[in-house]
Amino acid sequence: MKLILSEKLDSQLRQESLMEFEREAKSILGDLRVQVETIGEIGGWVSIEYDGEDSEVFTEALKNRYGAAPIQFSRLRLGDVYRGFVVGSGKVGYGLYIDIGVITPSRKDGLYPLHRMRAQLIDGESRPLREIARRFCLYEGLPLDVRVESLEADGRISLALTERQEAFFKGWETYPFDRVVVVGALAGGVRAAIRNTGLERDIVNVERLSLASSILTCKLGTEALGVISKLGPELAGARLYPFIPRIRMKM
Repeated sequence: MKLILSEKLDSQLRQESLMEFEREAKSILGDLRVQVETIGEIGGWVSIEYDGEDSEVFTEALKNRYGAAPIQFSRLRLGDVYRGFVVGSGKVGYGLYIDIGVITPSRKDGLYPLHRMRAQLIDGESRPLREIARRFCLYEGLPLDVRVESLEADGRISLALTERQEAFFKGWETYPFDRVVVVGALAGGVRAAIRNTGLERDIVNVERLSLASSILTCKLGTEALGVISKLGPELAGARLYPFIPRIRMKM
């Protein structure tokens, strides 16, 4: 059995991410009677091939943890939910491009239209794409749970955030905590950088979003920009973005 997961590899961390996934897959495998044959990538997405008596159980466990990429455009259906990764932020004015793993018969990114971004994230305010993307750190490599809203015969895919993903971002605005979005670093490296810089008391939570992306929640009174200035040198090659909630900006 072969499965392609909704886990897109960061171009700078391919081997490290695959090694991390292999460790996690072994942990998920546990005592299941499954033999993993290969772990690799297809079109930049993590793939795993395996066989054995408990293959179906292992498949469900992997899907629950990572999700499965559709791969083929013909498999998409209205209402389907996938985890995609931002691939175009602010390049055009009418939406955000998100890769959900469609690679055959040709690679197709979905579009999260600007009007849907406004409706879901900023209560319909007429703000430009770049401003919304900057406000919620919707930059290259950030994973998002999205729903297929329309499919066109020419291959165009229209997406929107799931209700859960929408609530996730709105939750950021509800509390006066700064956050730091880290893209391009494994969670273990992020935690090590926090220890090395003495920021353990300033970061109240590290939430891994994907193999190579995490969100750090700062302690009340700790500013994201200060955290970034300390963590940046420790996380060479990673991209760090600040989120400052409106509630704090108004204080």
